Amino acid sequence: MKHAMDHVRDLLTAAADTVGWQIDLDQLPVTCAQVPTGVLTLIEASAAHLAALAGQGMLDEAAESIRTVMHGADTSDVDWEVRLLAAVLHLRDTRRHHTERTRRRLIAALRELESEGATWPPEPTVAHSTDAGEATDLPTALADLGLHPVPASAAYTVYAAEHGDRKLTVTIHPDDDNTAEVHVFDRGIVAWSATFTPGTPPTAVVAAIRDAAPATTTASRPRTR
Repeated sequence: MKHAMDHVRDLLTAAADTVGWQIDLDQLPVTCAQVPTGVLTLIEASAAHLAALAGQGMLDEAAESIRTVMHGADTSDVDWEVRLLAAVLHLRDTRRHHTERTRRRLIAALRELESEGATWPPEPTVAHSTDAGEATDLPTALADLGLHPVPASAAYTVYAAEHGDRKLTVTIHPDDDNTAEVHVFDRGIVAWSATFTPGTPPTAVVAAIRDAAPATTTASRPRTR
């Protein structure tokens, strides 16, 4: 039984780490006695989210494996690989929505136990600009890249840029701790995507965008100090 509980504690810690939360494992048995449904929901949400992340990671590796095979191959021999890559990327994009749902469910379960003193959220981050003039809030950083906000849902904000057949979109979810999703489309097909968890520095998001879609972004505009 003790061995099983160690696995549960490892599961909860690993899942909470993915969203920046912390869990008081010593307090958890007391909390379970007081609000057992809340703790069981947290365990189930943690397992579901880690499984979803594992699936996303496996699809990412599969896509990278196909790209490796395609690299340098004769163009007449890659039709099957292109179709296979498109299928994997489509499945990855579909599964991404499932991963988002498991993440929201996990955060909701963690928040439910916050009032019980068993969990606590990440430290809030303050948006400001550095002395070097680089934007440290993501919307400003995206504007510096040449992305512009486009009409979307009230639940999220979308920034986009296009260059020829390539399109870049960045979706920010304010109600989900400002989770950022990046998609690069090539002729309407998702060529690259990534989801950045809350607390990811805007500079890291910008660097990833520039690496994935250098032709779709513009150089940072001059900023006054």
